[in-house]
Amino acid sequence: MLIKPAFTYLEMLLVLSIITIILYIQLNLNPVNIITNNSEQHQIRHLIMQFEYLKSKAIKDNQSIALVFNDFSSKIIVNEQYLKNNPLTLPQKSYILPQTNIKFITFDKSGNINRFGSLYIKFNESTYRIIFHIEKGRIRYEKI
Repeated sequence: MLIKPAFTYLEMLLVLSIITIILYIQLNLNPVNIITNNSEQHQIRHLIMQFEYLKSKAIKDNQSIALVFNDFSSKIIVNEQYLKNNPLTLPQKSYILPQTNIKFITFDKSGNINRFGSLYIKFNESTYRIIFHIEKGRIRYEKI
């Protein structure tokens, strides 16, 4: 009878335990970074969605709406003609950076933006740049 060399039961348990430990470490480290990044992405997209809402409200109400950006502020002032002004509040630990080259923008009754510029916002450890385009009131963002 020929005997083939093979792994013993103890060696297989050792290899499986090492693989299990490596997988456990890998799965516990990565999701934290992904969740934090996705959370920041979600917050910046939510802020842009609020800008889009104000733009559509200006079109619907046939009136201009102005947004005022103050350096190091955690609020964006919203000026509407006939309504009480409710500021947009930024998430915790976020504020407007002084690199912002626009102090205010206006959505006119057609939904257009009166000037081109960038709004810099600090979210936790990341900096985002929200870019306002004059043509058709487009808004986009990028992480810096």
